[in-house]
Amino acid sequence: MSSPESHFLICRVCDDSNGQPHYGTICCPSCKGFFRRVYMSEKKFECYRGNMCVIEKGTRNICRACRYKKCLQVGMNVKDIRGKYNSTSTDYERSSSSAESTPKSSKDTELGVSEAMEMAQVYMNLEKYCENNYCESNMCRDEENLLIDRMLNSNVLELIQKTSPQCPRFKRDWKPLEILNLENFCRSWSRSIVHFLDFATRFPVFNQLSTSDKRAWFISRLAPCSFLTMAYQTRVEMCEGLLFGCSNVYPLKSDRWTSVENEHLRGLFSSITETMFSFVIYPMMNLKITDLHYSLLKACVFFSTGIVVTSVSDKGMELMRNEYAKHKNALLKLLMNGVENFSEQTDILFQIQDVQNTLERISAHFDQEIQYFHFLGLPIVNKNLLVECHINKVS
Repeated sequence: MSSPESHFLICRVCDDSNGQPHYGTICCPSCKGFFRRVYMSEKKFECYRGNMCVIEKGTRNICRACRYKKCLQVGMNVKDIRGKYNSTSTDYERSSSSAESTPKSSKDTELGVSEAMEMAQVYMNLEKYCENNYCESNMCRDEENLLIDRMLNSNVLELIQKTSPQCPRFKRDWKPLEILNLENFCRSWSRSIVHFLDFATRFPVFNQLSTSDKRAWFISRLAPCSFLTMAYQTRVEMCEGLLFGCSNVYPLKSDRWTSVENEHLRGLFSSITETMFSFVIYPMMNLKITDLHYSLLKACVFFSTGIVVTSVSDKGMELMRNEYAKHKNALLKLLMNGVENFSEQTDILFQIQDVQNTLERISAHFDQEIQYFHFLGLPIVNKNLLVECHINKVS
């Protein structure tokens, strides 16, 4: 008489020896339970190692994204899961899809205050999602830096399509615990890149763009949106210096600039920090910008065509301009709610526009300085992704 073990087959997911027919393929109890849990939870996992993890019995718990992908590749069928949900979309995606539908006419941009508030709430939830989208990891600092280096040596399309390694999504710390240096600048800017990736790819309108338009728009909007986030977090923390998100800060007062050891960072961020405080951070304080206002403002910055010529198609440009008009209208509705004096309304309009223009100028200046660093041959900017995003922006 054969033993029970003789009826077991090899799991097609992890090669464990106790596989049996489940969900349309042969898998072990561990992979069966994993597949069901992931599908029923509606969670979306991402691989930060380029979607190339080896899934075996001893490594199957290392990467949930690659394990779930392999489950699907070997034929596991979600339709065989009992009690499955009717929809796998999250609350955010449903509300975002509604809020982000493309306007058909200029009348669609005329929103009421309640509609503007509802739209702002969607983007505030998105910003909270991006800020809280981090995972605790047992990786040491050297392993994290290795993944960061691999990401910076990839390209924008690989990043958007999530086929390249990504900077680990460690928790961002907006407390000013250490002065900016080359290493923590590289870490914080890399973390800003994946933060922006999470932000941009949650916009249904962005995902409607062609592949080339996605690449061009990502490159164009990366720096302005990232600098706005830094400015707003600096304003929230009431910090006397520009915060970068990895416990690092560039001091505002010139007598403290010497504490930044690297002369190139001093040359780059001394003027940027002064400009950010004078024309972005202080005006946001004056306008009493709240989380709701900031979230809509960031959406406006994202949809803005900016001041740098990009290779976006006419169709893509029209789509984003329509979105910009709708979101700018919503932002002004909220800021001017209860303000009846025409001169005060005009002042709000000019201040917001000046904030946006300043973010564009700072981003252009940042690109120029990165180009200069590249000309000098500084290793920190000799990375494919930085070259593509800040040096060869139009190609």
